[in-house]
Amino acid sequence: MALVLRVVSAGLGILFVVAGVADVVRRSPWGIVGAVGGALILIGIVVDLRRERRRN
Repeated sequence: MALVLRVVSAGLGILFVVAGVADVVRRSPWGIVGAVGGALILIGIVVDLRRERRRN
């Protein structure tokens, strides 16, 4: 179950980054927020995976 949640979260993070970059290209002020939010989601996943590897 945890793997499914990570995959879904990673997919959403990538989607937010791509949509944010597309909005920045179209000069929308919300694009930066989307790109930063997606990057934070991806960073959170990486940190969680590293923490789990240290435990095992």
